[in-house]
Amino acid sequence: MIERGGSLSTNRPAAVDLHACAFDPLPMTSAMTAQPASGLQAGAPAVVWGDLPASPRRGTAGDSASVVLYTCAFDSRIANRALAVLHDFAAQRGWTVVHELFDLAPLDTARQRRTGWRTVEQELLGGAAAGVVASAEHEIAWYPGDRVALRVWLLGIPAFAVYPQAGSCLRTPDTAGAVALPSGAGAPLDRQLSRSYPLNSASLRQVRTDAITRLTVLGWPGNIMAAVRVLAILANNAVVHATPASAAYAQMTVLLAVMEDDELRIDVQDPFPEFRDSEAALNGEKGRGLLAARLLGAEVSWSLAEDGRSKTVRARMVPGEVPA
Repeated sequence: MIERGGSLSTNRPAAVDLHACAFDPLPMTSAMTAQPASGLQAGAPAVVWGDLPASPRRGTAGDSASVVLYTCAFDSRIANRALAVLHDFAAQRGWTVVHELFDLAPLDTARQRRTGWRTVEQELLGGAAAGVVASAEHEIAWYPGDRVALRVWLLGIPAFAVYPQAGSCLRTPDTAGAVALPSGAGAPLDRQLSRSYPLNSASLRQVRTDAITRLTVLGWPGNIMAAVRVLAILANNAVVHATPASAAYAQMTVLLAVMEDDELRIDVQDPFPEFRDSEAALNGEKGRGLLAARLLGAEVSWSLAEDGRSKTVRARMVPGEVPA
């Protein structure tokens, strides 16, 4: 768990009739019609699970409810930007934010294994907060069955959850680095999967095999085999050029993310922060790998990690025919 500024509870919720409950649009108040710099847009709707209390009890009171903010991401900068947007959203409703938490984990990580989320549970069960404001429900519970279990648990406390709808409230922030990645101000993140591999040539086959499965699971509508070939190029470059002197336990992390406009982002992070002759390589003037990726329809860029100890090479692809 990481806080912007956590313990596991074993309380079990009472049985709840799911058929008596439904997602409802959150009505916008006059205070929410302005468009702040964080990305909230005028008239942006949100989705509510559970009932917003109309009369005060500890931590609640309709427009004065106390809430905890939560997001899950693969990068701390993305998480902090998302929390800033959620904070603005809560403030414009007149809600009191009692905690801001995030986990750095793949979205399919079980809630029980997320330290940040366990703190959210503690806040809700203890009455310190009446509800949770999160970027999207799938950031908390990736699989449909888990989402049903989450809703039952919330209603059994009782507590509410508010999810500003993707695309109307939250935007994926840019990633800063030695060489700025292309702007992420377009469509927001919709779904993603990630996995780490030993940084050696023996991992490359598994990277390709996993990519076919994961892109299918993610439902990316583009040319999956072309995307796998692009990922293979990035992963091979990491193995060839980024293996540190003490390579015994070195790893690379592969992240596949599909944005709401169906753009695919392929990130390969490695523990070697340097990218020698990066401009020439990215322009296809040095080596054949990244030039081949460009010919497959990928736009390639790279960034340095916040702590300067690693780098990420990113390829962006959109559905369509692979260029001849």
